[in-house]
Amino acid sequence: MKKGDIIEVSIDSIAFGGQGVAKYVIDDRNFTIFVDDAVPGDVVRARIGGRKRKYAYAHIEEFLEKSTKRVDPKCKHFGMSGDNCGGCSLQRLSYEDQLQLKEQHVRDAIERLGGLDGSVVQPAVGCDDPWFYRNKMELSFDVDRNGVLHFGLHVRRRRYDLVKLEECFLFAPYLGKFVQDMRTFFERIDYREESLEPTLKSLVIREGKNTGEILVNLIVENGEATFLDGFVEAVQESLARENVQSVYYTHVLNKKGQRKQLTETLLWGKGTIVDKLLIDVGGKKHELAFEISPQAFFQPNTLQAQKLFGLAIEAAGLSGKEVVYDLYCGAGTIALACAPFAKKVYGIELNESALLNARANAERNSIENAEFAVGDVAKELPNLEEAADVVIVDPPRSGLHESVIEHIGVMQPRRVVYVSCNPTTLARDLALFTKTGYTLERVQPVDMFPQTYHIENVATLVRS
Repeated sequence: MKKGDIIEVSIDSIAFGGQGVAKYVIDDRNFTIFVDDAVPGDVVRARIGGRKRKYAYAHIEEFLEKSTKRVDPKCKHFGMSGDNCGGCSLQRLSYEDQLQLKEQHVRDAIERLGGLDGSVVQPAVGCDDPWFYRNKMELSFDVDRNGVLHFGLHVRRRRYDLVKLEECFLFAPYLGKFVQDMRTFFERIDYREESLEPTLKSLVIREGKNTGEILVNLIVENGEATFLDGFVEAVQESLARENVQSVYYTHVLNKKGQRKQLTETLLWGKGTIVDKLLIDVGGKKHELAFEISPQAFFQPNTLQAQKLFGLAIEAAGLSGKEVVYDLYCGAGTIALACAPFAKKVYGIELNESALLNARANAERNSIENAEFAVGDVAKELPNLEEAADVVIVDPPRSGLHESVIEHIGVMQPRRVVYVSCNPTTLARDLALFTKTGYTLERVQPVDMFPQTYHIENVATLVRS
């Protein structure tokens, strides 16, 4: 088998990355074939795009039989062409089938990678509306070899090529028109004064899903932007029917031999927008308001984050008497959501900017029983004076360092709640926790990103 070969295969399943999976035999050797845009039940003629020792990648040349599970995608940029958008990978499946697939991916990881009982994995919690859920979108610029400016989202697995975006069903209904209006504006910019030419990097738009407030941030590198007044006017005109509150310009000085510098300038409006989280824990409800600046981290799916945080707090089993550690706390969203249900909450986060947001949000919401420390979790954890009754961890995709798991095991909190966006590292870490005296009680998948293969999880560990 070599690149360019055409083979006929039947698709059996979908891999965690969203590709169809088929088995193919050559000379009594089994090969796994990953096929773009295929679903279980498809029978296809596929062209090999690349091969490793035991597997190969392919794309569909022709359907011999289409699966009954296949549905028509909603977005015109999703499909089998070579320049389709990389933002979604599962639009060809119904949402019910997407949820079942993600639940199975989590169960497979728990059983195969963690060596644990997969029956603890619960049915995935879906979005009430699997469309228009994102509260942040980053759009990219590029200039091709002919000097033509391109603006939109990246083509799947191609770092520099961009889709000429005309619609998107993940962020908001107005995004397609906004992108086209901004593309028209930037195509008119005169770059003839090359010594002053800035490099357009990206345009970020953020929306408070519970407030409707919008922030737009243009990011450029080097040079001098002489078009900012016109940019503000273009944004306001394009989004005249929306609730635009802030327009920013971020300049990045990035030159060889100099330290990279980032400068944010508010061109128009308020310094931050506000979004709210409505937390419901066993019928007890409370509301939190969060200020969102251009660089602030906030869960990309506001409405589903409310469910995620409620489930994490329920998993913690709080009665109001517990000391809670929130490790890798980011901007403090989980810590502040826990605070009304706990005696004390301590948050640790390496990113100082995120911690400043956490402290500001605690003050904004009049929360006095939450404290935040800046630093590496492995180093700061031993410095916390009060013993933890419950530890909540929400680490990066790479998961927990083994030393953190060992230290938590020594501390012996009665419960550990593990929030994870990566089933494979979650399974690995849960197996390590069981070796320190914990029993895995439950894994609850929460679908934060419909139409994609990503899945969030809330795992509950109890002291044996």
